[in-house]
Amino acid sequence: MKPVILTLALAGAGMGGRADAASCDRTCLEGVADRYLVALTSRDPSKAPLAKGVRYAENNVVLPLPDGLWRTASRLGNYRLVVTDTTWQTVGLYAKLQENGAPVLLASFLKVKDGRITEIDAQVARLTDTTGSGTPANLREDQLGDAPRAQFLTALPQAMRRSRAELASIANSYYTGLENNRGEKVPPFAEDCLRLENGTQTSGRTLPSGGQPNGMHYSCREAFGLGYYRDDTRLRNRRILAIDEERGLVYATVFFDHDASIREYKLKDGRDVAVKNTGPWTWSTQELFQVNAGGKISQVEAVLMAVPYGQRPAFSTGQHFPSPQADRDGFKEY
Repeated sequence: MKPVILTLALAGAGMGGRADAASCDRTCLEGVADRYLVALTSRDPSKAPLAKGVRYAENNVVLPLPDGLWRTASRLGNYRLVVTDTTWQTVGLYAKLQENGAPVLLASFLKVKDGRITEIDAQVARLTDTTGSGTPANLREDQLGDAPRAQFLTALPQAMRRSRAELASIANSYYTGLENNRGEKVPPFAEDCLRLENGTQTSGRTLPSGGQPNGMHYSCREAFGLGYYRDDTRLRNRRILAIDEERGLVYATVFFDHDASIREYKLKDGRDVAVKNTGPWTWSTQELFQVNAGGKISQVEAVLMAVPYGQRPAFSTGQHFPSPQADRDGFKEY
Protein backbone atom coordinates (compact mmCIF):
# COMPACT_ATOMS: atom_id res chain seq x y z
CA MET A 1 0.00 0.00 0.00
CA LYS A 2 1.19 3.50 -0.72
CA PRO A 3 1.49 5.73 2.33
CA VAL A 4 -0.80 8.66 2.91
CA ILE A 5 1.89 11.33 2.81
CA LEU A 6 0.69 14.69 4.07
CA THR A 7 2.90 17.76 4.06
CA LEU A 8 2.73 20.09 7.02
CA ALA A 9 0.90 22.58 4.83
CA LEU A 10 -1.90 20.04 4.50
CA ALA A 11 -1.93 18.90 8.09
CA GLY A 12 -5.16 20.78 8.77
CA ALA A 13 -6.95 18.76 6.11
CA GLY A 14 -5.25 15.48 6.93
CA MET A 15 -6.83 12.07 6.48
CA GLY A 16 -10.43 13.12 6.41
CA GLY A 17 -10.41 16.85 5.71
CA ARG A 18 -12.35 19.18 7.96
CA ALA A 19 -15.04 17.71 10.17
CA ASP A 20 -18.48 18.14 8.56
CA ALA A 21 -22.01 17.91 9.88
CA ALA A 22 -22.01 14.11 9.64
CA SER A 23 -18.73 13.78 11.56
CA CYS A 24 -18.28 12.75 15.19
CA ASP A 25 -17.46 15.36 17.80
CA ARG A 26 -15.28 14.56 20.84
CA THR A 27 -18.14 12.93 22.75
CA CYS A 28 -19.14 10.85 19.75
CA LEU A 29 -15.59 9.62 19.11
CA GLU A 30 -15.14 8.75 22.79
CA GLY A 31 -18.38 6.77 22.55
CA VAL A 32 -17.03 4.90 19.52
CA ALA A 33 -13.91 4.02 21.54
CA ASP A 34 -16.01 2.83 24.50
CA ARG A 35 -18.16 0.59 22.31
CA TYR A 36 -15.04 -0.84 20.66
CA LEU A 37 -13.57 -1.79 24.03
CA VAL A 38 -16.85 -3.30 25.25
CA ALA A 39 -17.14 -5.34 22.07
CA LEU A 40 -13.51 -6.47 22.32
CA THR A 41 -13.78 -7.64 25.93
CA SER A 42 -17.14 -9.27 25.13
CA ARG A 43 -15.42 -11.08 22.23
CA ASP A 44 -18.28 -9.92 20.04
CA PRO A 45 -17.50 -7.62 17.06
CA SER A 46 -21.23 -7.08 16.48
CA LYS A 47 -21.29 -4.84 19.59
CA ALA A 48 -18.84 -2.40 18.00
CA PRO A 49 -19.82 0.28 15.45
CA LEU A 50 -17.90 -1.37 12.63
CA ALA A 51 -18.19 -0.30 9.02
CA LYS A 52 -18.65 -2.87 6.31
CA GLY A 53 -15.22 -4.10 5.20
CA VAL A 54 -13.45 -2.85 8.35
CA ARG A 55 -9.72 -3.66 8.37
CA TYR A 56 -8.15 -5.08 11.53
CA ALA A 57 -4.45 -5.52 12.33
CA GLU A 58 -2.92 -6.78 15.57
CA ASN A 59 0.79 -6.26 16.18
CA ASN A 60 1.22 -5.37 12.49
CA VAL A 61 -0.50 -8.50 11.16
CA VAL A 62 -3.83 -8.26 9.33
CA LEU A 63 -6.38 -10.61 10.89
CA PRO A 64 -10.05 -11.40 10.27
CA LEU A 65 -12.61 -10.55 12.92
CA PRO A 66 -12.86 -12.10 15.39
CA ASP A 67 -9.30 -13.33 15.82
CA GLY A 68 -6.30 -12.62 18.03
CA LEU A 69 -7.23 -10.57 21.09
CA TRP A 70 -10.90 -10.70 20.01
CA ARG A 71 -10.88 -14.39 21.03
CA THR A 72 -8.93 -14.02 24.29
CA ALA A 73 -9.77 -10.65 25.93
CA SER A 74 -11.55 -11.37 29.20
CA ARG A 75 -11.93 -8.16 31.22
CA LEU A 76 -11.54 -4.41 30.83
CA GLY A 77 -9.46 -2.68 33.50
CA ASN A 78 -9.97 0.77 34.97
CA TYR A 79 -7.15 2.54 33.11
CA ARG A 80 -8.28 4.14 29.88
CA LEU A 81 -6.81 7.05 27.91
CA VAL A 82 -8.56 8.24 24.74
CA VAL A 83 -7.25 10.78 22.21
CA THR A 84 -9.85 12.16 19.80
CA ASP A 85 -9.19 13.96 16.53
CA THR A 86 -12.37 15.57 15.26
CA THR A 87 -10.65 16.88 12.11
CA TRP A 88 -9.27 13.57 10.89
CA GLN A 89 -12.05 11.53 12.55
CA THR A 90 -9.54 9.26 14.27
CA VAL A 91 -9.00 7.93 17.79
CA GLY A 92 -5.94 6.75 19.65
CA LEU A 93 -6.47 4.87 22.89
CA TYR A 94 -4.73 2.97 25.65
CA ALA A 95 -6.46 0.53 27.98
CA LYS A 96 -5.61 -2.14 30.50
CA LEU A 97 -7.17 -5.52 29.81
CA GLN A 98 -7.10 -9.06 31.07
CA GLU A 99 -6.46 -11.82 28.54
CA ASN A 100 -7.35 -15.26 29.82
CA GLY A 101 -6.61 -13.83 33.27
CA ALA A 102 -3.21 -12.33 32.36
CA PRO A 103 -2.43 -8.59 32.15
CA VAL A 104 -2.37 -6.89 28.76
CA LEU A 105 -1.78 -3.28 27.79
CA LEU A 106 -3.60 -2.35 24.61
CA ALA A 107 -2.99 0.56 22.25
CA SER A 108 -5.41 0.99 19.37
CA PHE A 109 -5.79 3.40 16.49
CA LEU A 110 -9.32 3.72 15.14
CA LYS A 111 -10.22 5.38 11.86
CA VAL A 112 -13.85 6.50 11.82
CA LYS A 113 -16.24 7.50 9.05
CA ASP A 114 -19.86 8.49 9.67
CA GLY A 115 -19.56 7.23 13.23
CA ARG A 116 -18.37 3.77 12.23
CA ILE A 117 -14.89 2.23 12.47
CA THR A 118 -13.23 1.55 9.13
CA GLU A 119 -9.75 0.61 10.39
CA ILE A 120 -8.33 -0.78 13.64
CA ASP A 121 -4.57 -0.94 14.21
CA ALA A 122 -3.95 -2.61 17.58
CA GLN A 123 -0.69 -2.92 19.50
CA VAL A 124 -0.97 -5.55 22.23
CA ALA A 125 1.74 -5.70 24.90
CA ARG A 126 1.37 -8.96 26.80
CA LEU A 127 2.98 -8.31 30.16
CA THR A 128 3.92 -11.86 31.08
CA ASP A 129 6.30 -14.56 29.82
CA THR A 130 3.64 -16.02 27.56
CA THR A 131 5.00 -17.30 24.24
CA GLY A 132 5.31 -14.48 21.74
CA SER A 133 4.85 -11.67 24.27
CA GLY A 134 7.69 -9.57 22.83
CA THR A 135 7.74 -7.55 26.06
CA PRO A 136 10.98 -7.59 28.12
CA ALA A 137 10.75 -8.14 31.86
CA ASN A 138 12.06 -4.65 32.66
CA LEU A 139 9.05 -3.07 30.90
CA ARG A 140 6.29 -4.77 32.89
CA GLU A 141 6.21 -2.64 36.01
CA ASP A 142 2.72 -1.16 36.18
CA GLN A 143 2.98 2.48 37.23
CA LEU A 144 -0.03 3.72 35.31
CA GLY A 145 -2.50 3.27 38.14
CA ASP A 146 -6.20 3.51 37.37
CA ALA A 147 -6.33 6.95 35.72
CA PRO A 148 -4.27 8.87 33.13
CA ARG A 149 -1.93 11.69 34.12
CA ALA A 150 -3.69 15.04 34.46
CA GLN A 151 -1.70 16.61 31.60
CA PHE A 152 -3.36 14.24 29.12
CA LEU A 153 -6.84 15.34 30.19
CA THR A 154 -6.44 19.09 30.70
CA ALA A 155 -7.38 21.67 28.07
CA LEU A 156 -4.70 24.27 27.32
CA PRO A 157 -5.53 28.00 27.34
CA GLN A 158 -6.91 28.95 23.93
CA ALA A 159 -4.13 31.46 23.25
CA MET A 160 -1.41 28.87 23.97
CA ARG A 161 -2.60 26.07 21.71
CA ARG A 162 -0.32 25.03 18.85
CA SER A 163 -1.41 24.39 15.28
CA ARG A 164 -1.74 20.82 14.06
CA ALA A 165 1.34 21.28 11.89
CA GLU A 166 3.42 22.52 14.81
CA LEU A 167 2.27 19.72 17.13
CA ALA A 168 3.10 17.09 14.50
CA SER A 169 6.55 18.62 13.96
CA ILE A 170 7.30 18.65 17.69
CA ALA A 171 6.35 14.98 17.99
CA ASN A 172 8.53 14.09 15.00
CA SER A 173 11.47 15.92 16.62
CA TYR A 174 11.41 13.21 19.28
CA TYR A 175 12.06 10.56 16.64
CA THR A 176 14.65 12.69 14.86
CA GLY A 177 16.47 13.08 18.17
CA LEU A 178 16.42 9.32 18.77
CA GLU A 179 17.64 8.22 15.35
CA ASN A 180 21.41 7.62 15.72
CA ASN A 181 21.22 9.66 18.93
CA ARG A 182 24.49 11.42 19.73
CA GLY A 183 23.07 14.20 21.86
CA GLU A 184 23.02 16.73 19.03
CA LYS A 185 19.28 16.96 18.24
CA VAL A 186 17.60 17.18 21.63
CA PRO A 187 13.83 17.68 21.30
CA PRO A 188 12.12 20.51 23.21
CA PHE A 189 11.50 18.78 26.54
CA ALA A 190 9.74 20.38 29.49
CA GLU A 191 11.31 20.20 32.94
CA ASP A 192 8.53 17.87 34.10
CA CYS A 193 8.89 15.48 31.15
CA LEU A 194 7.95 11.96 32.23
CA ARG A 195 7.96 8.90 29.96
CA LEU A 196 6.18 5.63 30.64
CA GLU A 197 6.60 2.64 28.32
CA ASN A 198 4.29 -0.34 28.81
CA GLY A 199 3.33 1.33 32.08
CA THR A 200 6.94 1.44 33.29
CA GLN A 201 8.68 4.73 34.09
CA THR A 202 11.68 5.03 31.76
CA SER A 203 12.87 8.54 32.57
CA GLY A 204 13.82 10.27 35.81
CA ARG A 205 13.90 7.10 37.90
CA THR A 206 15.52 7.19 41.31
CA LEU A 207 18.91 5.47 41.29
CA PRO A 208 19.12 2.74 43.94
CA SER A 209 21.90 3.14 46.47
CA GLY A 210 25.14 1.81 44.98
CA GLY A 211 23.54 1.30 41.56
CA GLN A 212 24.97 2.27 38.18
CA PRO A 213 22.85 4.78 36.23
CA ASN A 214 21.44 4.12 32.79
CA GLY A 215 19.20 6.17 30.51
CA MET A 216 16.16 5.57 32.73
CA HIS A 217 17.77 7.49 35.60
CA TYR A 218 18.06 10.78 33.71
CA SER A 219 15.50 13.34 32.69
CA CYS A 220 14.20 13.21 29.11
CA ARG A 221 16.45 16.11 28.12
CA GLU A 222 19.55 14.74 29.90
CA ALA A 223 19.27 11.23 28.43
CA PHE A 224 18.87 12.55 24.88
CA GLY A 225 21.61 15.11 25.44
CA LEU A 226 24.07 12.48 26.69
CA GLY A 227 23.43 10.31 23.62
CA TYR A 228 22.07 7.30 25.51
CA TYR A 229 20.12 6.00 22.50
CA ARG A 230 22.99 5.73 20.04
CA ASP A 231 21.99 2.18 19.05
CA ASP A 232 18.54 3.33 17.83
CA THR A 233 19.87 3.24 14.31
CA ARG A 234 16.70 3.84 12.29
CA LEU A 235 13.40 5.44 13.33
CA ARG A 236 11.11 4.79 10.39
CA ASN A 237 7.49 4.47 9.35
CA ARG A 238 6.85 7.57 11.43
CA ARG A 239 3.14 8.29 11.23
CA ILE A 240 0.99 10.80 13.09
CA LEU A 241 -2.42 9.21 13.65
CA ALA A 242 -4.39 11.65 15.79
CA ILE A 243 -3.95 15.24 17.00
CA ASP A 244 -5.92 17.00 19.73
CA GLU A 245 -5.00 20.70 19.65
CA GLU A 246 -7.16 21.49 22.69
CA ARG A 247 -5.07 19.28 24.96
CA GLY A 248 -1.79 19.42 23.02
CA LEU A 249 -1.83 15.70 22.25
CA VAL A 250 -0.19 13.84 19.37
CA TYR A 251 -0.78 10.09 18.92
CA ALA A 252 1.83 8.48 16.69
CA THR A 253 3.34 5.17 15.64
CA VAL A 254 6.91 4.26 14.67
CA PHE A 255 9.37 1.38 14.30
CA PHE A 256 12.72 1.59 16.13
CA ASP A 257 15.35 -0.47 14.29
CA HIS A 258 18.57 -1.57 16.02
CA ASP A 259 20.98 -3.04 13.49
CA ALA A 260 23.36 -4.43 16.17
CA SER A 261 26.43 -3.13 14.34
CA ILE A 262 27.19 -0.80 17.25
CA ARG A 263 28.70 -2.80 20.10
CA GLU A 264 29.93 0.05 22.30
CA TYR A 265 29.71 3.83 22.24
CA LYS A 266 30.68 6.83 24.32
CA LEU A 267 28.25 9.20 25.96
CA LYS A 268 28.81 12.94 25.80
CA ASP A 269 30.37 12.81 29.28
CA GLY A 270 32.95 10.22 28.14
CA ARG A 271 31.42 7.11 29.73
CA ASP A 272 31.31 3.91 27.70
CA VAL A 273 28.05 2.05 27.07
CA ALA A 274 28.08 -1.60 26.00
CA VAL A 275 25.23 -2.90 23.82
CA LYS A 276 23.89 -6.19 25.15
CA ASN A 277 21.69 -7.36 22.27
CA THR A 278 23.85 -9.22 19.75
CA GLY A 279 21.42 -9.46 16.84
CA PRO A 280 19.28 -6.96 14.91
CA TRP A 281 15.85 -6.24 16.39
CA THR A 282 12.99 -3.73 16.20
CA TRP A 283 10.55 -2.03 18.57
CA SER A 284 7.03 -1.51 17.26
CA THR A 285 5.27 1.24 19.19
CA GLN A 286 2.20 3.42 19.42
CA GLU A 287 3.14 6.54 21.34
CA LEU A 288 1.42 9.60 22.79
CA PHE A 289 3.01 13.02 23.36
CA GLN A 290 1.58 15.86 25.41
CA VAL A 291 2.92 19.25 24.36
CA ASN A 292 2.46 21.90 27.04
CA ALA A 293 1.48 25.56 26.74
CA GLY A 294 5.15 26.46 26.20
CA GLY A 295 5.44 24.17 23.18
CA LYS A 296 7.57 21.58 25.00
CA ILE A 297 7.08 17.82 25.33
CA SER A 298 5.81 17.27 28.86
CA GLN A 299 4.45 13.73 28.94
CA VAL A 300 5.16 10.62 26.87
CA GLU A 301 3.33 7.30 27.01
CA ALA A 302 3.97 4.29 24.80
CA VAL A 303 2.87 0.73 24.24
CA LEU A 304 5.60 -1.24 22.53
CA MET A 305 6.89 -4.71 21.80
CA ALA A 306 9.87 -6.36 20.15
CA VAL A 307 9.16 -7.59 16.61
CA PRO A 308 11.28 -9.11 13.83
CA TYR A 309 13.94 -6.76 12.53
CA GLY A 310 12.70 -4.62 9.67
CA GLN A 311 9.02 -5.45 10.10
CA ARG A 312 6.71 -3.03 8.32
CA PRO A 313 3.28 -1.79 9.38
CA ALA A 314 0.09 -3.49 8.27
CA PHE A 315 -1.40 -0.16 7.15
CA SER A 316 -0.02 3.15 5.90
CA THR A 317 -2.74 5.49 7.19
CA GLY A 318 -1.54 8.74 8.76
CA GLN A 319 0.67 11.75 8.26
CA HIS A 320 4.07 10.36 7.30
CA PHE A 321 7.44 11.83 8.28
CA PRO A 322 10.41 10.22 6.51
CA SER A 323 13.39 8.71 8.26
CA PRO A 324 16.69 10.19 6.99
CA GLN A 325 18.46 6.93 7.84
CA ALA A 326 15.89 4.84 5.95
CA ASP A 327 16.54 7.05 2.92
CA ARG A 328 20.31 6.56 3.27
CA ASP A 329 19.89 2.80 3.69
CA GLY A 330 17.53 2.48 0.74
CA PHE A 331 14.98 0.93 3.12
CA LYS A 332 11.55 0.87 1.49
CA GLU A 333 9.27 1.99 4.31
CA TYR A 334 6.01 0.70 2.77
